[in-house]
Amino acid sequence: MTEETSKAVDPDTVSIARHPIFDEKRRLWGYALHCVGAAYKVSADAAEADNVAARLANSAYMGLQQILDRQKKVVINFSEKNILDDLPYALPPDLTVVQATEETFKHPSVAPVLNQLKADGYLLAVSNYSCRDDCDALYQMADILSMDVSGQTKEVLSAALDKARPYNPTLLAMRVESTEIFNRCLQMGFTLFHGPFFKTPDTIKVRKLSSNEMSRFQLMKAIQREDSDFTQLAESIQADAALSFRLLSYLNSAAFGLRQKIKSIHQAVSLLGWRKIKNWLRVVLLNDVNQSPDAPELMILAAQRGKFLEQIAKDYSYWGFDPESLHMLGMFSLLDAMLGVPMSQVTEHLPLDDKLKSALCGDPNNEYQPLLTLSVYFEEGRWQDAEEQIQKLNMDPDKVRRAFQQAVEWADQLTSIHHQEAKS
Repeated sequence: MTEETSKAVDPDTVSIARHPIFDEKRRLWGYALHCVGAAYKVSADAAEADNVAARLANSAYMGLQQILDRQKKVVINFSEKNILDDLPYALPPDLTVVQATEETFKHPSVAPVLNQLKADGYLLAVSNYSCRDDCDALYQMADILSMDVSGQTKEVLSAALDKARPYNPTLLAMRVESTEIFNRCLQMGFTLFHGPFFKTPDTIKVRKLSSNEMSRFQLMKAIQREDSDFTQLAESIQADAALSFRLLSYLNSAAFGLRQKIKSIHQAVSLLGWRKIKNWLRVVLLNDVNQSPDAPELMILAAQRGKFLEQIAKDYSYWGFDPESLHMLGMFSLLDAMLGVPMSQVTEHLPLDDKLKSALCGDPNNEYQPLLTLSVYFEEGRWQDAEEQIQKLNMDPDKVRRAFQQAVEWADQLTSIHHQEAKS
């Protein structure tokens, strides 16, 4: 994977971001797939459903095979047009959840097609279940009823669940924002959960970092020097057998398509170059210290944040922010969840200046904090909040969306390569 791959993204295309869905034991169950567009407002409307469904039907989403190889479900919004055009049939029935709105079902031509899809092995989901009397037939047919639990009182949710239970559905809680809300929804009978709750550890324990974690942080510090010392870096990697194997596997993978095999660490470091080897090492070292049960999802978000903030710094160079520093800010911003250690303790071992450490610790007056907040809004699909933040920062909406689109594409490629490595 080249460092400049993301620059080739067509601004008139869409990228597909994946939001993880977990079961009651916080095991990864599947992904809700959402559209990220660079040249138009991002929203969860019919146009988005058409874009996602069409892109998947054309096999243009590179992360799909990775998800299916892991036997995880994909939940996709299909519009009336998608359903009538039989687009769900482009995807395997045993791993695809066809999600439709209550409004879509009201069209008389849709119900027979949904019935046939169900008969052919697809799961059917209703988005934003609202207990409508005129949708009884849809609820009877549905395998999954999803509810937005954000801001809902326990009484309101209980009333909705009482009406839903006679249909015997699987209940999916959407926009679960904290571990506390996850536990509450679990007690109420939800068995699938979507939202940012997994980015916060259940309980942060004050513990000492292990010797392995400390050695990884020491190597992170070594690659942050201004002067590039290829010989010393190669020797540091060479001293770690597992790291050496992974670097050689990475460069000799099909993603690079090299004619000759790379046989030495010195050769590998020289071929990649200082900047690219640093970016690769950051991801690998973070993956090594990641102890969270949600590790793979935290890694892809960290990579995505890093690339997004780096690109913003490049697009708005007159702000004077260093792209390399903002890349590190994004990459390290989930370390407290990864390690189960307070961020204030983690930052003691990070090769960052005080301003970056302050941003990681959530200082509301830190100059980087608004950009970190913007990245969170985008990754959680909080489009209205993102639009308002873009306006506050006096940024170009299309340029910002394009930066996020590129970050999604880049992180997706990165995880695809690691997935290939894990299979080999």
